[in-house]
Amino acid sequence: MLLFKLIRILIGYIGLYPTLLIVLTLLKPVTQGLSLPVVVLIETIILVPLTQLVSFPLASWVIELLSRKK
Repeated sequence: MLLFKLIRILIGYIGLYPTLLIVLTLLKPVTQGLSLPVVVLIETIILVPLTQLVSFPLASWVIELLSRKK
């Protein structure tokens, strides 16, 4: 059970970090003059579906692929 939770955390890190970095970099010119709450709202609207539908499944697939090679 603990191993499963640790793997889920690892998937979160692998899925979230690059996605967050790319989205923040791409949105910086658009969100530069906006207030922090508006910036967070815009980024959240984009990041939640992107991480749930693309990044986390992709990270799970990569971890599963790597675990099969062992």
